[in-house]
Amino acid sequence: MLPATTSRRRLLRLVGATGVAGVAGCAGGSGGSSGPELVATLGADVKNYDPTLANDTTSRKLIGLVYEPLLSVDFEGQVRPRLATDAERLDDRTWRLSLREGVTFHDGSDFTAADVVATFDRYEGTPRESDVFLWYDDATVVDEHTLDVSLSDQYAPFETSLGGVPIVPEAAAAGDIDLSERPVGTGPYAFETHEPDRLFRLTRSDDHWYDGSGEAPATPPIETLTFRIIVEGSSQVAALRAGDVDLANNPPADSISDLRDDDEITVTERLAGGFEMLVFPLDSDPFSNREVRRGIARLIPREEILDSVFAGVGRPAYAPISPLLDDYSSESFQAEMREKYQGYDPERARELLADGFDALGISPPYETSIVTNETPERVRWAQLVRDELDATDFFDVTLDQFEWNTYTSRVLAGDSHRSDSMMALGWTGGWDPDTFLRNLFYSGQATPACCNAAHYADDDVDRLLDEALATYDAAERRALYEDAQRRIAADAPVAFVRFSKRLDAHRSERVEGFRTYPLDTGEFTAIYAPWADAYTTVGGG
Repeated sequence: MLPATTSRRRLLRLVGATGVAGVAGCAGGSGGSSGPELVATLGADVKNYDPTLANDTTSRKLIGLVYEPLLSVDFEGQVRPRLATDAERLDDRTWRLSLREGVTFHDGSDFTAADVVATFDRYEGTPRESDVFLWYDDATVVDEHTLDVSLSDQYAPFETSLGGVPIVPEAAAAGDIDLSERPVGTGPYAFETHEPDRLFRLTRSDDHWYDGSGEAPATPPIETLTFRIIVEGSSQVAALRAGDVDLANNPPADSISDLRDDDEITVTERLAGGFEMLVFPLDSDPFSNREVRRGIARLIPREEILDSVFAGVGRPAYAPISPLLDDYSSESFQAEMREKYQGYDPERARELLADGFDALGISPPYETSIVTNETPERVRWAQLVRDELDATDFFDVTLDQFEWNTYTSRVLAGDSHRSDSMMALGWTGGWDPDTFLRNLFYSGQATPACCNAAHYADDDVDRLLDEALATYDAAERRALYEDAQRRIAADAPVAFVRFSKRLDAHRSERVEGFRTYPLDTGEFTAIYAPWADAYTTVGGG
């Protein structure tokens, strides 16, 4: 095959994926095969099967069993080969990818380098565009199973970023396959059926490339995966206890203690990449004043929130990068941020608030609100923050609760920074520190472009994030990200609240080998991930 080159020279800003709410509905029924079946819950419905259009967490975690990327990150944060057997950096802007041979898509077509180029190209102009075009310049096909990828600039997280780009057939780019109607990948499971608001079902693919040379068996032990859409967490737990489902995804924190006491249930957990925060509208007084923001950050009762709202599940947060990436968020660094800027200290908070109000010439109490969605845990921690603020006599705070779509429209609106309301938000990063910072604190990511709802802008933070993204030396990256976090914690455009944990619960006698993946989008990875030496069996499997 002659070398072929495609060129894209636009470096785009990173955009964030927001979750979507599903419609309640408990589904029944079993798969059509007689082989082993796992029945699991989903808290929302699958919205789209096309990786370039799937902008919600639920869709991405399900299609992750159908499609495969070139590389993936395992349970411990190590990059592992998938459809690529090797990634070699030829120079600061060029990578050579060696592809796995003998791989076929679910439609029977062979996997080649042309599919990779077509996959990259088709991201342009889609909701997930920056998954590729943040770093992609062009690609040259060397042969059917080798290609060279040129970057638009030096890009340190290239390998981890490949893990977020599922490979699709070249025919999808040509319009011969509509992936929004039926997903076609190379993964261990193929699409069977989707009954909206009821269930989503996958069946084992008999032609998966893995040959059994590792710790996992050559074929997935579970033949059918049935996911029932059950929105209410309490209903998920009830279905699990009744034996109607084998696995409940992310059960409510207040149910964990009882589930752990139940011998028929096993709870698995991992420190995750998510955190909760209180975002300030920086163009509105008194939140324009840094002393006021620091004062509010000193009033967040993180330990009480952790214990009374989340039943002790998680960790207090004092900086943006999750301890999941411990090289960038060590216990000592979190302690430094707690002591200097964000730790609970009502006495110091009142001093800061008094200084800030005096500087602005504002007489307390200032009437404001906290905007939140209807997630019970988020409402409860927002109530505790409200009570702390009201107790200072500097504020008179109310809670404004909205259903999901109204909530996201409000907090991600282009004028959110000019509101008189604070915002209770959550964020989930990934395996690279940039995913915890750029979308939220880079000036170019201000809403509505992305997710910097505070419209925080600091030239030094922008510079540090740009330098870190283009720096391949790990020690230099760590120093740059620590400097950026220090500046952000000191400026307090947000008050950090809690780092989350990923939780799953399953029937002890039915499910064996399941492990919790730290990131939401990879929740069901352990069902069958031979590249990570992980697989799950069910009774009779």
